[in-house]
Amino acid sequence: MAGRGQSLELFFIDGTPDGMLTAEIFNWIGHILMTPRTRLAEALKRKEASYTGVYILIGDSEDSNLPRVYIGESEDVAERIRNHDANRDWWTQAVLITSAANVLHKAHVKFIESRLVEEAKRAGRMNLENGNTPPRPSLSESAQNSMEQFVEYILSVLPAIRVDGFLVKTRPPATQTPVKDQTTAN
Repeated sequence: MAGRGQSLELFFIDGTPDGMLTAEIFNWIGHILMTPRTRLAEALKRKEASYTGVYILIGDSEDSNLPRVYIGESEDVAERIRNHDANRDWWTQAVLITSAANVLHKAHVKFIESRLVEEAKRAGRMNLENGNTPPRPSLSESAQNSMEQFVEYILSVLPAIRVDGFLVKTRPPATQTPVKDQTTAN
């Protein structure tokens, strides 16, 4: 993926950038639906919400400027988020990550969840509600490679929809300024 340009299609479902939106990259099987909690009932009626996938709940932290985040997975994302709606009151947005044709299975999403938790911890820019990093399930070498690519796509789309907590802030290496030769001939 590195080094190639990509086109990201954002669709503002209700016509506003702070409402529900979908995000897809051409030639990627993934599908991302982001919704404010105030539109949750409508979002969970969408067919992709009932697919097998990963979700990210986002809210404000009480004790820091970092966002508070929970990353989970489910064979029916809508059902699991309904449970969180009833039992977790702190979050204000949900990001549902599924596939366009519902081709992900339980081991796939467990792998993706584990990788996203790892990346969130590595970036250190979120207060992660997950108590621990879920173990990676056993997948074939080719399936692991496919899911790593899937995670790469997710990590490239999330900043475009204002979910920046997975970005690792690094400074570019310092460049040395060439030193002028003090012995110039006149």
